[in-house]
Amino acid sequence: MATTLATPASAAGTTTDLGVSLSYGSSSGDLAVGGGKVFVSAEDRIIVTNAQGDLTGSIAGLSSVYGLAAKADGSSLYAAVAGSNQVAEIDTGTLEIKRRIDLPEHPCPTSLALTGERLWVGYGCFDKFQGGFLALDLTATSPTPVAIGLGLHSAPKVVAAGNTLVVGEVTGVPADLIVYDISGPAPTLRGKIDGATHDQSEVRDLALTSDGAHVISAFDTPYRFDTWNTTTLSRVRRYGQPHEAYPTGLAISSDDAYVAGGRDWNTDVTVYDAATGATVFSEDNPAGRFVTGGLAFSGANLYALLRGAGDQLHLWRIEDITALHRR
Repeated sequence: MATTLATPASAAGTTTDLGVSLSYGSSSGDLAVGGGKVFVSAEDRIIVTNAQGDLTGSIAGLSSVYGLAAKADGSSLYAAVAGSNQVAEIDTGTLEIKRRIDLPEHPCPTSLALTGERLWVGYGCFDKFQGGFLALDLTATSPTPVAIGLGLHSAPKVVAAGNTLVVGEVTGVPADLIVYDISGPAPTLRGKIDGATHDQSEVRDLALTSDGAHVISAFDTPYRFDTWNTTTLSRVRRYGQPHEAYPTGLAISSDDAYVAGGRDWNTDVTVYDAATGATVFSEDNPAGRFVTGGLAFSGANLYALLRGAGDQLHLWRIEDITALHRR
């Protein structure tokens, strides 16, 4: 792995060459921020930078690592390791793997979401109709998976906040969003946002407001970002114009004030005022194509994962969205 290459990217921030390339067709490449660090999954390792985007280390010994999730206090990072059917718990200070949670009956874990001490895991190998999600109690020494098998084509996308869990179909046409209440010991189905009714195919990314009251979706089609009420299951807002480009990534700021959307084959990152839908910032990325799901807020800063020439990964740090909004 290369050491460091940080260069000015635009008026909005800087890019860092992460010194690693993804294999052709690889869907690895997720972002999480915690403990003053940025973590990027990259097939057999996790790349680590500081908050400025400078390379500081890596975590090796992982086989096909996909989704990442950091605890709210930044003390631990969780990684979905599909190659060994495990979730790895990592100390964000030392970068050491503290424990590996085996999931032998739930193959190909790929998507993670945290609510307090419960970790939600989307699992399932492609086209095996084994896809579902499970919960892990992180306070247990050896967490026992509590699974709900949905019979999906593959591992779904899971997001959780407040008392809401949303499960999105990553493959299949049409593609549904399935909404659960997680206020009790076991998830309770609230209902489904029907893919056929709304002409939706293949979830690319999802983001929940901090209270879980609204979920924002990025489907392969339609070509926009939609906000849904997670109680009524109705659409309440749209971001962006129809037919702009393929929506591939989403993030929402911790104060729920801004929604960031990533697109492929067009202006790659756009930030919207969450309440009005007005565009705050929009710019072509400086180093290739946007990586699906590769967006994360940290305070007022936004990080975007890019795939440049030779499938080389770059981290784009867009500084101070609030200042950009005031311009």
